[in-house]
Amino acid sequence: MGRTAGVGASSFRRRPLGATFAQVKLAISRVVSLSALALPLCAQSFDDLTSFRTQPMPYSQFIQVRAGVLGSMAAEKDPAVGLDDELGVDGSVFFHDAGFAGSGRDGQLDVYAGRDGLYAGLRDGNLISDTITRIELKARLWPFYREGFYRGDNFVPTGHYDGRDYEAYLGFGREVADQLFVEFGPFYRRNQFGETDDNTLYTPNYIVPADYAAYGARLFIEQRTTQLDRRSGLPTNGFCFSVIGEREWNDSSGEFGVNPGFIAELPSAVMRARGRIEWFIPQSTDVTWEIFASGMFLDKLDRVLEYEAQHLQGDRWVDAQLRLRFLLSDSFSLSPFVAGQFTHIQGEGGASAENKFFYGGGAEMWLHFSDMFSANAWYSYLNNESRPSVSISEDLHGEHMFWAGLVARFGAKR
Repeated sequence: MGRTAGVGASSFRRRPLGATFAQVKLAISRVVSLSALALPLCAQSFDDLTSFRTQPMPYSQFIQVRAGVLGSMAAEKDPAVGLDDELGVDGSVFFHDAGFAGSGRDGQLDVYAGRDGLYAGLRDGNLISDTITRIELKARLWPFYREGFYRGDNFVPTGHYDGRDYEAYLGFGREVADQLFVEFGPFYRRNQFGETDDNTLYTPNYIVPADYAAYGARLFIEQRTTQLDRRSGLPTNGFCFSVIGEREWNDSSGEFGVNPGFIAELPSAVMRARGRIEWFIPQSTDVTWEIFASGMFLDKLDRVLEYEAQHLQGDRWVDAQLRLRFLLSDSFSLSPFVAGQFTHIQGEGGASAENKFFYGGGAEMWLHFSDMFSANAWYSYLNNESRPSVSISEDLHGEHMFWAGLVARFGAKR
């Protein structure tokens, strides 16, 4: 992953051999640093941008393009409930500019577009003294909602629909203590729903919720102690813990759900909370333990968000991974992991809720060809068949999931 510097014939001079070796050594060290710095950038996603407030970026400006294939394999195929083998195109584009507001202003612009959502965020640190002002615009165009219950380890869907949502948020934040950041602000969101195109996945007697608008306030509390390795730019020690609380009101009207059966209206107001942690524990210079976990706590009648297919279904859930990252060379890393899930979900026929536990594992690989191009691949297995969809046109999923593709970065400025 090197950066080369050409020397014109007119500028060539004979140099001492020792000086030449020293320059070569310096160039190699820069190549190593730049190649490894690609690693933390490539994890950027819609969830990263909407969960974390104080993400460090190795570059002040860059454009990152991610393109590849996302697939699923079902242990037992059942297309009627979305369990099938599927391979689809997947990718995203991310733009970051830490100097967007101009010279002398603490401004930043982030723009992201991927299958998981669209995001535009603008922050300014000079509009209000000692306060970060943040404007965010978000949209998700392809979410699925998969309502149902577990019978043993099998997920039995009782209703299925898709939707879109659009949101605007205005936040005001500041560091209230050392490495502790707090942000608060109002939001407005518009939700739209409809029957799925694939009728085999749609339960005929299921009433889809009506479109509605929601508004409220959101609070972020984030503690970040993450330390980056000076040589590689990778996080090697510390943690980032983000907790997000919401109070939401909505104008939803009408009942939805299985008719007859479990049918109800959305509450006019709900409280919800979600959290995410990334914790890094060094084992040695090139080996690091990583703990990644996310979770959510919902009102048991907050059924739209509770049954989103992009995460675990349930009113309380935790999804975690324990990883061991090996830097096998300056351009190659491998991270095997074990995974576990817990969810508290409504039982069959609207019966009392039950706790469900799932387990699995997998591995992730990064290979850097140059300072601009990298290859990334991961595979994961969970004995939970109700996993995120790998398609934007149909809700197709399975216990096995994998991704493979290339990541390119352009216009990077230190």
